Order: sequence, then structure tokens, then C-alpha cells
Amino acid sequence: MDTQKDQARSSNLYDQLIDQYRLEAHINQTAVTDLYRAFDVDENRPVAVEILLPTFNNKKQFVELFIAKMNKVSQLKHPNIAQVYQIGLTANDRPYIARDLIEGITLRERLRQLQEQGTPANSIYALKIIRQLAEALELAERLDLFHYHLTPDNIMLRQDGTVVLVDLGVPAAENGMAASIFPDNHTPYMAPEQMHGKTIDSRSQIFSLGFILHEILTGELPAEPGSFWHTFLQVFNPQNTALEHARPDLSRQTYDLIDKSLRRQTWGRYTTIQEFLEAVKEALQSERVLVQARGETAVLTPPAPRRSRIALALPVIALLLFLGMVAGLWAIVQNRDDAQPTSLPVAVEDPTDEVNTPIPTQPQASVEVSQEAIPVSEVTSVTGVIDILDPPDATEFQAGDTANFRWSWSVDLQDNQRFSVYLLTENGRSLLGSISTPATDGIYSLQTLLPNSSSNAMSEWHIVLEDLTTNRDIITSSNRRIAIKPAPTTPTFTPAPTNTATPTFTISPTPIPQVEISVSSASLRQGPGIVYPILRYLYEGDTLGVIAKGDSAGEWYNVVLDDGSRGWVAAVACRFLDENSINVIGVAATIPPRPTNTATPTPTNTPTATATFTPEPSGGGGGSNPQPTKQPTSTVPPPPEP
Repeated sequence: MDTQKDQARSSNLYDQLIDQYRLEAHINQTAVTDLYRAFDVDENRPVAVEILLPTFNNKKQFVELFIAKMNKVSQLKHPNIAQVYQIGLTANDRPYIARDLIEGITLRERLRQLQEQGTPANSIYALKIIRQLAEALELAERLDLFHYHLTPDNIMLRQDGTVVLVDLGVPAAENGMAASIFPDNHTPYMAPEQMHGKTIDSRSQIFSLGFILHEILTGELPAEPGSFWHTFLQVFNPQNTALEHARPDLSRQTYDLIDKSLRRQTWGRYTTIQEFLEAVKEALQSERVLVQARGETAVLTPPAPRRSRIALALPVIALLLFLGMVAGLWAIVQNRDDAQPTSLPVAVEDPTDEVNTPIPTQPQASVEVSQEAIPVSEVTSVTGVIDILDPPDATEFQAGDTANFRWSWSVDLQDNQRFSVYLLTENGRSLLGSISTPATDGIYSLQTLLPNSSSNAMSEWHIVLEDLTTNRDIITSSNRRIAIKPAPTTPTFTPAPTNTATPTFTISPTPIPQVEISVSSASLRQGPGIVYPILRYLYEGDTLGVIAKGDSAGEWYNVVLDDGSRGWVAAVACRFLDENSINVIGVAATIPPRPTNTATPTPTNTPTATATFTPEPSGGGGGSNPQPTKQPTSTVPPPPEP
């Protein structure tokens, strides 16, 4: 019932304090969140707060994926990625994030300005935008983070020209792939494979970047994605593309960059973001040289079509035809040889078993089919051994540490291959990072942040050489052990707190029930509610002892920390280490007095010192302002005594 009421009313959360954030204005509603302008009263700065829409309250899988992705984004520090400060829950259990507030305009608004001015965007300006986006995405992919709706609406331009990517890592749907929940104007920017619900990778984001670059340069969306064969036919019948007609003043490197990025087949595009970045830098350099040589920006005639390369292609075509003929003859010979032995198994060992004579032909046919089904890369590429160099077996790390994985591979890494480092746990295999850049000395290195762990148990990891064309493993290294310990916390409480506690708080038996903070950060408050002041912040993995709960509903817990300090924390931010211990927690005997309504606004409502020196109620500020300022500290309740 509460959820239906929450969905029915508008997303107006003003006059509420969500942790330390005071909402000031509703900016926009995206496909999955409400975006607010807010003020961080602790840090004294404006921020942006995004609250998950109420429609996702009953979708547990999506909510968990949203929180997990945002925790990864909060680890990124990059000038072109909106910084996430905190992840938490509102009073009605809606996940939210607090991030950097970008003062500027969206790229969509900038494109609208260019269209109104009737002037095309400068090529160097456009390529610089794409370069900054690619650098941000390259860093995000190290944590297995992708942007599922990369459009001009999610690209902000600061007043100094810096490009900032927002909504990074926001899931596309419950399975992370479907595009049905996004507006129609997001769809054209998605790669064909993403539109069909397939797993996206670097090449999918390269398609979106090429799409955006085309729109910046021309003000229009490109036509249908071109296939690799369409590009190949340009060799025999060279023609100017629509981009070359619309922008004849660009360099050949820029044309090739967009053409290769927008190919329909993934294997026709750039393989990695790093490879795409190199092509962007090359095009940027060519544009600078072209502008300097031309010296003016007048509209030019379309460039001459690329010269036909039939003469160069004829030897290649002849070679392919020759190889095809050889393969055909070989297949004929093989079929003839395969047809003769079919009668031989009939005469072996058991001449009386005439009914079973057709049996040998069946396995033979099935073997031929299975051989044809195996990709060539799987059959021919298993020629080397992945030799792990670092870290040593059974190395211990802490959650959030940076681990350096090193290994050697004696064979050249192909364009359609990559190495991936996987962590093996009881829940399956999780990706730690990937690398597809060949190493000149055969020594590969991958640095990545280690995920959180809830135990000290030893896990395993290995390295896999993968075929990107078939999405299959080519070869796997031997398994190595690794221990990822949780963040340093006090795992157990000594009997000291229970011995010194008064009978008021010894409702639960020894040992004290323990909870662990399950969100990235939570507020330890002076009383059970957000109206009480914040004493300190707790972080994911912190372990607390539960003394009592605020009421029978158990929405707030009275907790004790390992240093003896006490306070109240919201129950939604915790999880019990022992689920059975929740039944032995009683209601607190005493609750700290609620702070008065005039306690918190007093410092901001009396900006001048006149009110503190005017005892008469007849002053210009009214009779209610001088009274609270005389004793602001008396209204703050003292911390609860043990």
C-alpha cells in the first residue's frame, strides 16, 4: 500500500533531509531516476542527487544491480566522469546517489545551438569531445563498467569546455541488456547488437561514439549502419559517402574513423577503445594540419572519390579463387576416401551380426558434423601456455586494493582475441579485468581493483584467452589461490561492553547481536530518526553491536561501536551476521529527546549579530528570532548514557 501511494504522488521530496543532503529543486526525470539539485549541509556544497524511481521498488534484481554498479562508479576519479560521492537509501527505501553537480549544458543543447546558428561544428572541436569521452570509457571498462545509453543527453559540457559523462553504469534493464525502458530518442545511438539484447563490449560503445561524432559534424543522424562488405565494394566502385557530401572539408582520416566505427558487424569496427583512441588522435592531428594548410573555412566541393583499387585487388582475388579450387579438390578426394571404408567394419570380428552393419556409418557422420561446428580459432589457436608470473599463489589482499596480475604468452595476440582475469567463487566466475593490446615482449600486465569480500576464505583465479568473434574460451591457465579480506573491522566484540552496560541495555543475551553495514555509507545519529544530528559516518563492512531497537517496528537500531561510542543507525542500512539474533533484540527503555524545530535552522536564520544583542521583542526581525539565538546549545540533546 505504501508503495502504491508513493508511486501515485509526484516525486516531490522537498523539505526533507536525506542523510546530509537537502533537496532544493527537481531538475529532470530520466528513464530510471529522479534528478534533484541538492545541498550538502556537511560539506557546504551543491550536489546532484539521483533517486531511483518508485516503479523499481519491487524489482529487487534491478535495485541490487544499480547499487553494485554505483559502488564501482564511486571508485573512479576522472575529470570526464561525474564523481559519485555517496550511495544510500531514502526514508522510504528508495536507493539514491549523490554526485557532482555539473554546471553547464548538455551536448544535446549545444547541438541545438549550432543548428540555430546554421554553422557546422569545427572538426577539431568535435574530435576533442569524442577523445575525452573515449578516455573516460577506457578507464571505466577496467572495472567492467559500460554506458548502456550513451547519447548527447548524458554528456554534459562545463563552462570551461570540459566534457563530463553522467549516468555511467546505470543498468539498461534487469538483465543489463534490454533497451525497452529507455526513451525512443536513445534507441538510434545503440549498436545493432545492443538493440537485439546481446552483451555489449568496447565495440558497442565505439559505435555510439561514432554515431555522436557524425551528429556533431553534420547536425544530422547517420543513415543505416554500413556493412563491411559495403566498404569492401568501395574498392571496385568508389563513391562519396553522405558524410563526404555534407562535410567536404574533413580529412580522410576523419572519414575513415566514422566509417569504421559505424559498421554493422562488430568485427568490422575498432577492437578496443584504446585502438579507437589512437585513430581519434590521428584524425585530430590530420585536421590540424589541414586547417593550417587551407587557412580558411569556406565550404568546399565534395572530395574526389577514392581511386579505384581493382588493380591492387586482382592478385588477391586470383589467390582466393586458387585456394577455393584447391579446397574443393581436397574435399572431393576426402569424400572418396571416406566412402570406401564404410564396408570394412562389416567384416570385423563378428560376421554373424548382419543387422548391425549400418551402425559404423552413424558415428562417422556425427564426427564430421562436430568438427565443422568447432570454430577454426578453437582448433588452431591452442598452441601456447599461459604462464602466470604474479601475484604468487595464496597471496593475501584487502578489498579495494589494487592487484597487479602478470603472465607470459609466447604466441602473438590476434586482433579477435583478448586476455581476461576471472575470480572464481562459490557464486561462479566474475571478471576482474581484460586486456587486448599485444605485448611486444610477451609479458602481459593488468592492474585492477579487487572487489569486496564478506569472508577471509581463500578463493581462486585464472586467466583465459578468449575469442571475441565466437565468444568462446581458447585456452585457460592453471588456477591460483587468492585471499581477499574484508576492510579492516573488529570481527567480534569482547565481553567488556556487556560487563559495563547498565541493566537498561542488557536486554539481549551475550554475545551482543552483530550487524554489518551493507551500503556504501550510513549515518550514525544521536537518536532514531533523520531529525537527529549526525555523530559520524559508517561505511560498508563496518561491524556494530546492536543493543536495542527504537520501536516494535525495528526501523532504527541502538548500536555500540568497538571504541565504546554509541548511536542510532537505520535498519535498512544493516544486515545481521546471524539472522536468528534479530529475535532477541528488545525495544530501548529510553529514547533521546527529539531536537526542537528551531535548533537546526537557527544558524542560517540569523545571519547578522543584531538578534543576539536585542532582548526586546519589538525588533525588526520579529519576536521569534531573538529567543532561539540566546541559547542554541541548550536544545541539542546530550548523547545517551550507557
